[in-house]
Amino acid sequence: RDMASPALQAKAQALNARLEGEAKTVVDEIDRTIVRPVARESFVCVVNCYDKAGKTGPSEQLEHCSRQCQLRYQKAHAILQEEVGNFQNRLNRAMMQCNDEANDMMTPGIQNDPSKIKKIEDHVFNCMSRTVDHHIGLLAPMRKRVAAQMKSLK
Repeated sequence: RDMASPALQAKAQALNARLEGEAKTVVDEIDRTIVRPVARESFVCVVNCYDKAGKTGPSEQLEHCSRQCQLRYQKAHAILQEEVGNFQNRLNRAMMQCNDEANDMMTPGIQNDPSKIKKIEDHVFNCMSRTVDHHIGLLAPMRKRVAAQMKSLK
């Protein structure tokens, strides 16, 4: 039962756009500066496998060599996916908490009292706003964790 006013919906969309923009900037930067170099290394390694195998090398050996080359990149990609997934899960849980708090404030007949509805909507918006600020603050540590994990990849 979504009773959110158009004004609250618009504010929520603006918060969401801000968070998405910040998150996209960080994830794109991780991809460009950390994941891509690992991917490039992986492809160069695969090309070397083909060069070594030439036209006569056994295909099993070529397959094994190629798979080994791609392990580091696959691990790097998995690290980033896991961090982004954890971030999204935490954000979703925090937003659900805001929603739960609003539902807890609901009482019978409240839809007939604009001042009470406004109070609830203000509470929801403030909760969402704090949540977005907090999660934007989690992006830099996430970037550092990903970078540290990537460095340790062998």
